[in-house]
Amino acid sequence: MVIVKKSILRLMLLTAVLLTGCAKIVMPTGGPKDVTPPSITKESPPNGSRNFKGNTIKISFNEFVTLNNTFENVLISPPLSQQPTYTLSGKTLIIKFNDTLQSHQTYNIGFASCIQDFTEENPIPFYNYAFSTGESVDTFMLKGRVVDAQTNSAVKGCFVFAYSQDIDSLPLTTKPQYITKTQPNGSFAIKNIRPGNYKIFALKDINNNLIYDLPNEEIAFLENTVEAVPIPVEVVQDTTSAKDSVKVAPSDSVPPVPESQLFLFMEEDSTQSFVKLQNKEVGKYEFIYKSKIRKHEAKVLSEREYDHFEIVGHDTITWYLKEPLLDTMVVAMAVNDTVCDTLRLEPFKKAGARTGQRRGRSDDRVALSVSNHNAGELFSPIVLTFPYPIRPKDSIPVQIIATKKYSGNDTSYLTLSIPDTFVTSLVIDRKFEEKVPHLLTIRDSVFFGYNGLANDTVRIKFTTKTEKDYGLLRMGYHLPDNGYPFVIQLLNSKGEVVQSNIVQQSETITYPNLPAGSYKLKAIEDRNGNGVWDTGNYRKKIEPERVFNFNKAITIRGYWELEEEWEMEP
Repeated sequence: MVIVKKSILRLMLLTAVLLTGCAKIVMPTGGPKDVTPPSITKESPPNGSRNFKGNTIKISFNEFVTLNNTFENVLISPPLSQQPTYTLSGKTLIIKFNDTLQSHQTYNIGFASCIQDFTEENPIPFYNYAFSTGESVDTFMLKGRVVDAQTNSAVKGCFVFAYSQDIDSLPLTTKPQYITKTQPNGSFAIKNIRPGNYKIFALKDINNNLIYDLPNEEIAFLENTVEAVPIPVEVVQDTTSAKDSVKVAPSDSVPPVPESQLFLFMEEDSTQSFVKLQNKEVGKYEFIYKSKIRKHEAKVLSEREYDHFEIVGHDTITWYLKEPLLDTMVVAMAVNDTVCDTLRLEPFKKAGARTGQRRGRSDDRVALSVSNHNAGELFSPIVLTFPYPIRPKDSIPVQIIATKKYSGNDTSYLTLSIPDTFVTSLVIDRKFEEKVPHLLTIRDSVFFGYNGLANDTVRIKFTTKTEKDYGLLRMGYHLPDNGYPFVIQLLNSKGEVVQSNIVQQSETITYPNLPAGSYKLKAIEDRNGNGVWDTGNYRKKIEPERVFNFNKAITIRGYWELEEEWEMEP
């Protein structure tokens, strides 16, 4: 009997070992990812308390939390001269004031995505805590949205100021009475303020001093004051678990809160100064200035004056000399009637090739680049573009090989000519057969820049589109009756301007032969009639010119006509 029992025991042990060896070990799963932000379990004193006499507020949560950059993300209205101290004890946030609070004043503390859970960093999007040092809590508010003046896109993380005084110099000299920040969609709400009319400003405050005092800070303003309105009871929510204190009115009985629209802009720097003279390659000189160049005048003071081409950019005047400098040339450059500098143009100092010399013969400089546009387009000619002006030349041969399905290759030629003028592009004015592959070739060393560099061989492969690849847009524009002209821009999917029109009154514009694809429409209220968008100036009380975006997607399909109407709001 004992032998039998031992055999049974051995068999049981062997079976257990085999089963264990065949089992697949699987790590336990942690379940779905936590995406829920922390919730508040207790506020001491309660949110909305009156007669606050202490210096400490405690807010408890249902889980451990962290704080993200309280300096930028915690907003207190009215602002305090000293920042409070924020500490975490267990699941409780302790706020200790280091400043003496004003008497009979309502304070609002806004946490902008600052409080996050400890494990997954899920933030509470926005949390308001209000209290009063007096007998009552202010129950009025201002609401609105901040957008970029030039693009109409929402501006997030932007300060919004409110002042009860109607004084224009306030944002330049005085910290705001009330403050908040915009949400990702550009919206803002300044809550728990006193009834009355307020001046409202938005500010991208680079140095965080709550003052508009830097030339590269962006500002938005409203010319008139805005009247604060009562906070609807449906948005005055108790964040604690005491549900009996929540008052919610039917949504249809709560009037909507009026919203102010602010357009953020950066002023044009009116102070002008010369920054530097740049000479990075033979024959090219760049006069770089601090701000926008409105007008300029150059006078050569040297005995010899070199012929040049000129391009005026936003803040840079570029000269391309027709021949390299051999001696110093002195130029007096006056810009915007405020700056006049005497500048010395020196010969190019780096070793360079002789005029007309090919790349790689005695130096390592890159070739003259040649790019092309519109290759394959049916209704637009091919355009060759160069990074700088090229020398005049006649009879430049261009070889074109058309590969036809049944008859083989068909070779043809045309010639280009470069006049003795400022040329940075050449048009190949020729019609190409539809749906036929082409190879366009221009041999090397036929284009020369004034710096002596020549081109490599140009090869452009393309297949010409057909009429079925293009559509038509017919757009009816209904302008506001404000007396201003509008600049209407049709943009492609890359944001490039396809066509621009100056429109003085309501009319219909037809856009034929548009390549199939997505487009957008933008309109600029051109108040000064210069054909471009202009920014504002707060000190002169000039608002930026309004920009309107057509709010429907425009999809052009081949061989289709699309008709739309645009009613622009005043």
